[in-house]
Amino acid sequence: MIEAAPSDSPESRLPGFENLASPLFIAWQTTGVCNMGCLHCCEESGHHMPNEMNEEAAVNLCQEIIDLEIPYTALSGGEPLLHPNFFAICKSLRARGVSVKIETNGVFVDETMADRIAELGLRSVQLSVDGATPETHEKLRLRGDWEKTVQACRLLVEREVNTEIVFVPTKFNLHQAAEMVDLASSLGVVGFYTGKLMRIGRAAENWDLLVPSEEQYREFFTVLEKKAEQYGDKMKVYFYPYDVIEELRYRRDHPAASLLIIPDGRVKLIGPLPFICGQIGLHPLQEIWERYKQAWKDPRVKDYIEDLLKNPALVSNANNWINLF
Repeated sequence: MIEAAPSDSPESRLPGFENLASPLFIAWQTTGVCNMGCLHCCEESGHHMPNEMNEEAAVNLCQEIIDLEIPYTALSGGEPLLHPNFFAICKSLRARGVSVKIETNGVFVDETMADRIAELGLRSVQLSVDGATPETHEKLRLRGDWEKTVQACRLLVEREVNTEIVFVPTKFNLHQAAEMVDLASSLGVVGFYTGKLMRIGRAAENWDLLVPSEEQYREFFTVLEKKAEQYGDKMKVYFYPYDVIEELRYRRDHPAASLLIIPDGRVKLIGPLPFICGQIGLHPLQEIWERYKQAWKDPRVKDYIEDLLKNPALVSNANNWINLF
């Protein structure tokens, strides 16, 4: 999946976040459970994380999001459709006007599931498609099913669900970039999203296997620029040409107005950093937001980012969590 403070969210880039009474965006990784074993998974998903939030905690979190009038929440995982309370979470948030996006691998979206998703009135559904052919897609997404994911796109588009595709570039699928954008357009999705691979989780473990060369990246972004011009307003082609190190250099001085909640309720400062600024259930969400704002001024965070900028390989420690409070 794409980094948790998404570039497609203008709200997350507004200045003066320290003056906001609450965040503008919540990225909620609802579960660690996943039916795949993707080589690049930032969260190393595939199984329950110890002490994942139970139904009561999830319901309470929804209420806090509603009470703080947080306008936008993205639900991911793992695979969010495997969360036993997924539809209850969506319905609770949508009933009070919270805009909701889900990020899914799409394998479980059949006719019935597509009907249920369409009834939610979501902001968007983002599906992961990492190749223009089954062989390429399934080389990265172990136990994936390209046919089912592509069919999920069709089913959702047929039901007028705002549907997007996200594509993770690796050295063995960049050559299909043009075909991927064309495929996305043929499916009728509203947006195609991509950016540089993040050296986190299993992507860090498989880095040499996955990471494209700088020359490959240059060719990749050249293709995307041409495709963005070709499709114009018919389908938006979004690509973020900076890597996670450049993102952190910017976020050091301009933190996003967002919180990243992992399945056990801990709240991270941002995906590429290991710092935890609170715990859902132990701390009110309002308090966590204030801790988050203070955390960006913490010398431990500032020093860590400086070290990381000098040694980018340190980003591979993003899941070795460090409690700030």
